[in-house]
Amino acid sequence: MSELRIIGGVWRRHKLPVAAVEGLRPTPDRVRETVFNWLGQDCTGMEVLDLYAGTGALGFEAASRGASSVLFVEQNRKVLAQLQENRAYLLSKWVDAISPKPNLQVDSGDALATMKRLATSGKRFDLVALDPPFRSELMHATLPSIPNLLKQGGLVYAEWHENLFADEPALCKALNVQEIEALRHLKAGQVHAHLFALPAV
Repeated sequence: MSELRIIGGVWRRHKLPVAAVEGLRPTPDRVRETVFNWLGQDCTGMEVLDLYAGTGALGFEAASRGASSVLFVEQNRKVLAQLQENRAYLLSKWVDAISPKPNLQVDSGDALATMKRLATSGKRFDLVALDPPFRSELMHATLPSIPNLLKQGGLVYAEWHENLFADEPALCKALNVQEIEALRHLKAGQVHAHLFALPAV
């Protein structure tokens, strides 16, 4: 069975099993390290939405680095069961003296339906991590709902097999915004990692 390693924060060096599901792969260590460098290493107080959570690599890493809450959204039952086990294990290893335990919730719903429900309820996040199944069409289906889930100044992390910044007008159209603030981009193997912000409204 493959493993996921937490890179930084309270749970640094803890290893988690990854469910044996075809196509499931954690965001590579190098990419995660770079992403959290982009975020300044510190996620203190952030509310995070980890869509298409899979291994939970991004959400668990954010919580390890101080995020106050992470909502993981995952539909695959086998992956979901592993996420729940890893959540319970990590919370049992939390050092309360450092700061309060993060609120880690796992949602078993369809990502698109969950996003709609969250937006309707008025829930907003500081960071939305978006890593849909590789080479699926779900990225394009998901992007239009993202602006309704971000707090003022919130950030979007998107992992995809194409460079979304290569055609910024198309990305803006998908998000239904006039412009984006493209903060960072990295290509590692077949993976393109993006961090961007939407204009203040």
